Amino acid sequence: SKGKKGCNENPKWFQNQMRINHDGGWDDTYKFKKHPYACDYQGKYIISSKPKSWEDAKVACENAGLNLAKIRSDEELKEMMAAMGYFLGPRDETLKKYDPKNWLWLGGNDIKEENNWVWVDGQKIKWDIPWQKKQPDNDKRLLKEGQDVMSLSKWGQMDDSFRLEIFRPFACQCPGI
Repeated sequence: SKGKKGCNENPKWFQNQMRINHDGGWDDTYKFKKHPYACDYQGKYIISSKPKSWEDAKVACENAGLNLAKIRSDEELKEMMAAMGYFLGPRDETLKKYDPKNWLWLGGNDIKEENNWVWVDGQKIKWDIPWQKKQPDNDKRLLKEGQDVMSLSKWGQMDDSFRLEIFRPFACQCPGI
């Protein structure tokens, strides 16, 4: 069977590309199809605008064969900030500081040991994390669980946050990248 013109894959009919559909869900698709809402971005991060808890975002990434995203350098932070702007739009200064529209989940966490920050794959975080002032603080005033997971603001600062009852967009990336 011949594939669509412009598809140079063998076999030519595999749906081996990931995209985010208009409902914010994961979808497999063909390489030759145009997906203007996702395919113009050529970076390593895939961002879903569908708000989820950190735990549910982690599962969504894993179900797509991905991991919650890592940022390991200032260059990767710049790339993530560009991806956030591309997929989620610019930050909105009219919203409250922790409004989910200005934040997204990353794979950093200190769930197993407080203040020992690792990525979801267990790799220790060695980068000098640009925390917000007075963070991480593991504040337990709002929820008993404490703040054990990493979120990134649209102004490039990290916060430790609650993993179960806060819902935000999230970023994934391929394992091993």
